[in-house]
Amino acid sequence: MFSSRSVTATSLPRHATTAFVLAALLAACGGGGGGHPVAQPAPPAAPAPPADAGPLYDYSPLGLPGIIYGDVARQGIANGGLVAGTSWDAVGNTRAFFYNGKTNIDLGSLGGNASRAFSVNRCGQVAGWATTAAGAPHAFFYDGTLRDLGTLGGADSYGNAITTCGKVVGWAANGAGQWHAFYHDGKAMRDLGTFGGTSSFALAVNSVGQVAGYAYGPGNAWYHAFLYDARSGAPIQDLGSLSQDSLAQDINDAGQVVGYSRDAGGDLRAFRFDAGTLHDLGLPPAALGSAARAINASGWAAGYVYYPDGRQVAFLHDGTTLRELGSLGGTRFSDAVAINAAGLVVGSSIDPATHAEHATAWGVGYGLVDLNARVKDLPRDVVLVAALALADDGAIVVRTNGGLGLLRPRK
Repeated sequence: MFSSRSVTATSLPRHATTAFVLAALLAACGGGGGGHPVAQPAPPAAPAPPADAGPLYDYSPLGLPGIIYGDVARQGIANGGLVAGTSWDAVGNTRAFFYNGKTNIDLGSLGGNASRAFSVNRCGQVAGWATTAAGAPHAFFYDGTLRDLGTLGGADSYGNAITTCGKVVGWAANGAGQWHAFYHDGKAMRDLGTFGGTSSFALAVNSVGQVAGYAYGPGNAWYHAFLYDARSGAPIQDLGSLSQDSLAQDINDAGQVVGYSRDAGGDLRAFRFDAGTLHDLGLPPAALGSAARAINASGWAAGYVYYPDGRQVAFLHDGTTLRELGSLGGTRFSDAVAINAAGLVVGSSIDPATHAEHATAWGVGYGLVDLNARVKDLPRDVVLVAALALADDGAIVVRTNGGLGLLRPRK
């Protein structure tokens, strides 16, 4: 439980770093002469300890040979350095890969010439889609073998997220050519239906089989976030909206859902759905809108807020307060795309020196840092452009100026 980019979502309260103050006791020694005490010079002040800037990382390149571009979704990483994603070659072909912690594996296709991977679990099982010999995209499940999950009676399907026990969610075409959200239980694909419209899409799933996404209402006049529980098999639950449309982007194992809704003016408002209620996460003064992209096990949400002047700033919501996470050097852009169990948030910001996008991380104890400055022996020609995905063990997938990379915290 992810890359638009690292801070694409709601601003959250910033935690101040603890400052340590050292005091020195100066001693005076008595002297001769008139019996007046002579003050001894104070010893040099001890240097202040360096500010905590978070962990240092080791860097490993990711992706398949010939890569010129790569992408990993927020759900495309698991503990142990397991990563699933997509490589683009020079001709523009997409190839799904799985990095097993040591080696990049080409997942192939289902007979066609394209594939993409979007989600991996801690067992190394992968979900995504690949083209068939007829050129139609079909959702797949990979566990050492690429398995075609079929469709809902139509031509195509797209796997998007996977549970810890290998259940896959996404969307598929039915016999009428309409895209419907699906839940694949390992044996068959369940049509999750809609709210009376033609389409629905499953975007996230937790370990117990609760699914979050969005579905259209009658006449496709609106769409609302939904929650589905595979344990009961009941119809999808309409989570409502704060005013108009709504969309769910992530869910944790407690069944808390985050996403965004549109207000009466059409601007986005970040929400968290919890215990049957849709909560507006609020806005900083003068902000125009916000969106939540990811939620951790504690219910903390990450995303971004935006302003009338075009500024965008990453945020963190700690369950009570929304706090902006700032930007590198006070520039006009930062984004948050993923948050882990420890409250680490990753994304990107504009570097004030180069005016280029740089991958960032925000930690409770140290604030926002440029990940380019936190990598041990980063190759001189490599620039970390954006953080895309984050595991609970602290590993981070980054997009670079030449492909993809994996950062692992140094011990």
